[in-house]
Amino acid sequence: MLRVFPKVTKNDNMKQSIKDFDYDELCSVIADFGEKEYRVKQIFVWLYEKNVEDFDEMTNISKELRNKFNEKYIMSPLSFEDRQISTIDGTEKFLFKTFDNHFIESVLIKNQGDKSDRLTICVSSQIGCPMGCRFCETAKIGFKRNLSAGEILDQVCQVRRMSGLINNNVVFMGMGEPFLNYDNVLKAADIMNYTFSFHLSVRKITISTCGILPAIERFIDEKRPYNLALSLNDTDSNKRIVNMPVEKKYPFKNIAAVLKDRLPVSRNRLTVEYIMRKDNISSEDVNRLKKMFNYSKVKLNLIPLNNGNHDLIIPEKHEMDSFIKKLEEMNIPVSIRKSMGSDISGACGQLSGKRYRLKNSMGGNVNAIH
Repeated sequence: MLRVFPKVTKNDNMKQSIKDFDYDELCSVIADFGEKEYRVKQIFVWLYEKNVEDFDEMTNISKELRNKFNEKYIMSPLSFEDRQISTIDGTEKFLFKTFDNHFIESVLIKNQGDKSDRLTICVSSQIGCPMGCRFCETAKIGFKRNLSAGEILDQVCQVRRMSGLINNNVVFMGMGEPFLNYDNVLKAADIMNYTFSFHLSVRKITISTCGILPAIERFIDEKRPYNLALSLNDTDSNKRIVNMPVEKKYPFKNIAAVLKDRLPVSRNRLTVEYIMRKDNISSEDVNRLKKMFNYSKVKLNLIPLNNGNHDLIIPEKHEMDSFIKKLEEMNIPVSIRKSMGSDISGACGQLSGKRYRLKNSMGGNVNAIH
């Protein structure tokens, strides 16, 4: 059974976010207001393409309808708290506060060192995380609740608005385990894909999971078109259990078997994420990876271990280079993910939702913008 978390009960006086609605749901709202269906697309364009901050900015919507929205709904469910910009690579990290006074972070990653002009927003899907991965700062604050679809979408809206940049890529790799918030994550992804919304191609939306097998099977059964990324990080099951407790309930070998048999050939290539530590880049690890990568739908994404509140050892550059070379010699498709935003704790495994203080350990490598 897929674990289901309770929904948050809002204060009776708190308005719902208009961004929580998909097309069909907004159609119902519009119908209740006595309006025609064509209004729905107009509203989506204002919310996501034009990215307005207030209902009164929707100039082709009647004042009467705008007043109804103002009375019943809010535009933005998140409050902006802080913004940091890396002086090393220009990565930007944004801190948001939820209506119930929790904090989440989103990251804007520029180009990622390639020539594709990729501009990526990494969004959070939960407040905290229940998975307990040893290398992840989010796990250390525990799990609070799932984010709504509107809270996920509002991260993109606010990052676009404050940065002045229009991203062409979204990854669900921020705080939380996306597949434990399956309905809201997929709802947000679907809205991102609307031609009258962000109009992001399905090939530009990637959902990452540490391996929630029932949700992976549901993702396949529903023929979801988005990219899927699986966080592996160890080739030895006993070692993976220590670093990623999910291995005990959903062994990666079982996930690999399901994907090999059932993942459609037409889907984008599956990405397997592998954080390189001192103790998981041996020749034995290379050989085990070779056995796992014996079919063409898989790409291995290597990620250097980042600093954090853990006792894991970061390997030397020459050790990682040797590991990568051995993989390439075995014709394993490999890509290397640079640690973008590491000086502002914005890289893989570093998001925690903590309130930023300029005087803390970041020192002179951080620009704070308020």
